[in-house]
Amino acid sequence: MEIFLIILGIILAVLTLLFSICGFIYNQIVWRKTIKIPQFITNLLAGNDMSLDNYDEDAYKAEAILMPRITRTEEYISDNGEKLIARIIEPQKNNGRLILACHGARSWGIGEFCFISDYFYKNGYTVIMPDHRGCGDSDGKYMGYGTHESIDTYYWVNYAKQHYPDLDIFLMGVSMGAATVLMMSKNAEDHAIKGIIADCSYTSAWDEFSYQLKTSFHLPDFPILNICNLYSRIIADYSFKDASPLNAVKEAKKPILFIHGGKDDFVPTYMEKILYDACCTEKEMLVVENAIHARSYYTDPIKYQKAIESFMDKYSKTKSRV
Repeated sequence: MEIFLIILGIILAVLTLLFSICGFIYNQIVWRKTIKIPQFITNLLAGNDMSLDNYDEDAYKAEAILMPRITRTEEYISDNGEKLIARIIEPQKNNGRLILACHGARSWGIGEFCFISDYFYKNGYTVIMPDHRGCGDSDGKYMGYGTHESIDTYYWVNYAKQHYPDLDIFLMGVSMGAATVLMMSKNAEDHAIKGIIADCSYTSAWDEFSYQLKTSFHLPDFPILNICNLYSRIIADYSFKDASPLNAVKEAKKPILFIHGGKDDFVPTYMEKILYDACCTEKEMLVVENAIHARSYYTDPIKYQKAIESFMDKYSKTKSRV
């Protein structure tokens, strides 16, 4: 009996430790407010070394240029009472196109699109940049990796249709934002939406977290990812497998331009090819060879501009002036 109690105690201690570790991991990947961890642990994540010469300094300067160009900030109160905001840039003369730009995890509209916004502004694009739930200046405790973001963003589609009825809408996203617009693709039947630009999306949140576990820590999915997913179902009301751009593009209703960095090992480049091959609608693919995660525009802006202009020219009623 004593041996049994000792064994039971050890099992309970191990399970308690395991669930505590998984709770910590879940906090790091989903919760807005994260527990601070040593930098050396963060550096273990595949693709997390994103240091580029002058990037932070360049981003700071780009944000300073962008801020005065914001025409207004709009608010929307969601069904659960959370405030969602979006910032809008209107050019001096519009070119007939509107970009609904969705940012990545733990980012915000201004920070994500500070570089390309200068190009959009100078070339006549109206831009709506939401801060997704749990990010930026919007309310919310948790990120959904495309689950609730893809639902929330339809509000801004309707806002765009109401306030800019003559403009063609293109959905654009980077990283989690790319997953968001791809998850919208299966329901994007609205005539105002002309196409989708998805920059460095994962195939699913489950696949991305599994990749990080195996690549960075050499650990299997079970039981860690399964327990984290259980937490997500209970706390945030979604499964990591629900956040699946791959499933969505199999039923896509609009043309899609897939973009990925050739040196992206945070969301690995092979995921773009999987998404591209699975996509059932008209599609194009751009790989920016020397770009790491979410840095394709920063790495080669000319190539990026040519690709998106060519894509939009095919599906917009207005033609590029570039």
